[in-house]
Amino acid sequence: MNFRQLEYFVAVAEARSISRAARELHIAQPPVSRQLALLEDELGVCLFLRHNKGVELTEAGQRLYAQSRRMFQELRAMADSVRDVEAGLRGQLRVGMVYSDIQAAMDRLKEYHERFPQVELYVRLGSPDDLLDDLSRGKLHVLFLRGQSERAYGLREHVLGEDPLELVMCPERDPAPGAEAVPIQALEGVPMCLLRSDDLWGYSSDLLGACQRAGFTPNVVCQCYDTPMAMQMVQAGFGVSFLPRSIVAAHPGSPIYTKPVLGLDAKSYPILVWSGDPYQSGCVKRFLSLACQEWGGGSAPDGRGSEEDSG
Repeated sequence: MNFRQLEYFVAVAEARSISRAARELHIAQPPVSRQLALLEDELGVCLFLRHNKGVELTEAGQRLYAQSRRMFQELRAMADSVRDVEAGLRGQLRVGMVYSDIQAAMDRLKEYHERFPQVELYVRLGSPDDLLDDLSRGKLHVLFLRGQSERAYGLREHVLGEDPLELVMCPERDPAPGAEAVPIQALEGVPMCLLRSDDLWGYSSDLLGACQRAGFTPNVVCQCYDTPMAMQMVQAGFGVSFLPRSIVAAHPGSPIYTKPVLGLDAKSYPILVWSGDPYQSGCVKRFLSLACQEWGGGSAPDGRGSEEDSG
C-alpha cells in the first residue's frame, strides 16, 4: 500500500466513478483501475461495489476512506506547518535577556507576538556570560544585553537606543527632596548600594569617579553582585544605587524612582545580540528584521561585540 494507491482510492471514492476520477487526476483510466486492484489484493478485501452508474464503497472501503482522508489532511497540515515555519509564522523564538533590559525586551516581544501569535516564545533571564554561552551553543537565538564600549565577540549586534544612568532611590533615601536632579555634593555620606567594583558595565565607576572629583569618598554600604539584588537593597531602604533609568519600569507600583546627577552625563545602551548563522529559522529572521529596521531605524552592524552587564 502506498500514497499513490491511496490517492487514487480517495479520488474514486469521492467521484464515485473510476473514469471520472481518472479525468480529475489527469491520467488514463487503466492505471487507476490497476492500482485499485493491487490495493484490494494487498488488503485482501473488496473496497468497491461496481455497478452501471459507477462504484460505491463497501463497509471496509468506508473505513479506509475515512482513515485516508484524515491522513491526507494531516499531511497537508504538516506541509503547511513546515511552510509557516520557514515563513516565520510558526516555530519557537528563544530569547535571553539581562535584568536591566526587561523593559526594552518586553516592548519588542509584545509587538512581535501581536504580529506572529503562533510563534512560541521561550524567554530566559540570566547573566551575560551564561546567556552568551547558551547563544554559542545554539540554545538561544537572540540576546538583550547592554553595551557601553566596543569589544569583539564575533557576533552581530544592534543598538536599540540609549538609557541614561541615574540615581535609583526610595523617598526616605532621596538626597535632594523636591529637586529634579541631585547635585553631586549632596551625595556625600549618602549610603550607596552599587554593583560590585568589577562590574563589566562600568555603572559604578562613573558615579565613584564623579564623587572623587567632587572631593569626597562615597559611602558604599553594599556591593551587589547583580542588578536585581541592587534593586532589592534600594527598596529595603539600605541606600541609593546608580542604574539605567528604564529599570524602574520593571517595578510598577514600587516607591522606587530615579533622578539624574547634575553634571554627570552617563549612558548605557540596550543592544540586541545574535550569531551570524545564515541558517536561522524564519521566525528568528523576522524578529531580527523587525528589531533592526522598524524599531532601530537601520540595518544591524556586523562583527561588533559589546561589554556585558552583570544583569
